Amino acid sequence: MRFDQKARENLEAAERLLPDDESGESDAFLNAAASRAYYAVYLAIADCAQQLRRPFTHDRHDYYRHDTLPRDAVSWRILDDDSGDDLELLRGRRIKADYQEDPVDREEASESLDLARSMLGRLLGESR
Repeated sequence: MRFDQKARENLEAAERLLPDDESGESDAFLNAAASRAYYAVYLAIADCAQQLRRPFTHDRHDYYRHDTLPRDAVSWRILDDDSGDDLELLRGRRIKADYQEDPVDREEASESLDLARSMLGRLLGESR
């Protein structure tokens, strides 16, 4: 499966994990939704970087380093400065969701999903 397909799959997973307010469903998966939103954008950037033949940023593994990807994506002109900041925000939420004691709240998860939808639309050339 290509990175663009994986990006779309992660966005769909985030959408399923974050039910709308009217659904009456639990907020049990807010951390997972925020994490998947970040990975959707990460994978879309990886797809763009590979199309531009950009090297992986970690020479022993087949992945782009999370800590440097926002700066790298801006320097490669995949993202502009504002989008680089948005990726940093998404990354911070993923770290909060996956590693910190305090969970991501509904507003943070919802904002992460909105950012991911918007960024995937721009990066993969489609609207959602």
